[in-house]
Amino acid sequence: MKLPIVQNNNYIIYLEYFSDLYWLHTDVFNWTSKVKKDYLDKLNKLQLLLNDDLFGLVDNDKLGKFGNTIGFKYLRDVTGSDNNQYKVYTRRLEWVKQSGLC
Repeated sequence: MKLPIVQNNNYIIYLEYFSDLYWLHTDVFNWTSKVKKDYLDKLNKLQLLLNDDLFGLVDNDKLGKFGNTIGFKYLRDVTGSDNNQYKVYTRRLEWVKQSGLC
């Protein structure tokens, strides 16, 4: 079950804990450079509080590009329980700590 963690007029950040991993979900309603800065600030703080890596399941190129802009990197391909192919992306805690943005 995904739980909303950060919610405002521009986006909602959800977390889902599944198979001992934190999976990130996001709904974006408005995206500007100011919103992106706010989003990344909240995401960095959230990840530091979790003290763990984040993961995302990507099923299209647009979502993969969004993941790259918020610090996720491609990890590997997987086959879902629905037999569809997905890409798993990760955002490592050590990258957040090294970035100096936190």
